[in-house]
Amino acid sequence: MKAWKEKERIDGMICLEMVGYTCRQPGCQSYPFPLMFFGYPKQGDYIGIVGNISSRSLTRSLFRSFSKNPELPVIKLTVPLGGWLLPAVRLSDHASFWDKGYKAVMITDTAFFRNHHYHTPSDTMDKLDVGFMAELVESLLIFFSSL
Repeated sequence: MKAWKEKERIDGMICLEMVGYTCRQPGCQSYPFPLMFFGYPKQGDYIGIVGNISSRSLTRSLFRSFSKNPELPVIKLTVPLGGWLLPAVRLSDHASFWDKGYKAVMITDTAFFRNHHYHTPSDTMDKLDVGFMAELVESLLIFFSSL
């Protein structure tokens, strides 16, 4: 990573990873082991914020800001050990920042744990929930205006 080699200061990285799909019927949302036992929602109408231990201040700050938008339910997850015990949380660009010691979070609709169209020919624009995505933008505006 060039930024790391050049000792660039990065206050935090926010990765928007699969943020436009919702499913509202009970049971449509799944989770990797062992998260299915943690009481997370059974329907996919929320956005998730995932950070590692080193990023917990950024995760909390985003969560607090997002919680001010009642139109977009939000949950957070802070994982230990850089997420290596839960490989599904490392499947995006934020993980390389974690590996170099930078604060980074992934904001996600949980991808294939919710969206059965993920990376298939049926994964088309008409499957996106644009209202949901607009509320995500609103939540991001709340966060950035609080800085």
